[in-house]
Amino acid sequence: NEKHEQPNWVAHIITPEVLDGNLNRTNDFRPDHKIPTGSATKDDYWFSGYDRGHIAPSADFRWSADAISESYFYSNMSPQLAELNRERWAEVEGFGRSFVMDEKEQLIVVASGVLHDSLKQIGENGVSVPKQYYKIFLDVEGADQKGIGFILQNRSCNYPLISYAVSIDSIEQLTGIDFFPKLAPALAEKVEG
Repeated sequence: NEKHEQPNWVAHIITPEVLDGNLNRTNDFRPDHKIPTGSATKDDYWFSGYDRGHIAPSADFRWSADAISESYFYSNMSPQLAELNRERWAEVEGFGRSFVMDEKEQLIVVASGVLHDSLKQIGENGVSVPKQYYKIFLDVEGADQKGIGFILQNRSCNYPLISYAVSIDSIEQLTGIDFFPKLAPALAEKVEG
């Protein structure tokens, strides 16, 4: 999203390959030169008081050096307070990987900040600072198809992770985005409601 200098949403799949992956973070943060209008840069975040929070976390790709590295483009970053990024956001990221490890099946993930016009901005490029972040997990592989969402405030979130669980429908209403428009109506009602 050019206006906010971050993604409207990021979708990826956590695959069972994550079970065997043992690669580490690369921390090679860099602008995304495939964005014709330019992306955020290091200077936007430097000394801003915000972490460069991954929307799609590098640990979800620890089976591929290329995929881990590509998760460090600024087009996959959003300004998160350390109290969120290093605590509950990290926990919700781990929730998805734990599901894949336990169930041995892939999981669809969609996430981003909730973007709107009145957000504070940082840096020369005007990177918006979301007040809320969402993460959606969708399991359509297993016999018991299901979905869950989480909404976290961009601050310290002191309650147990389950306290932030919401329906996918509620995130769609909040963001105005229909994340899974091609799901059959009966399946959408089952997993999104």
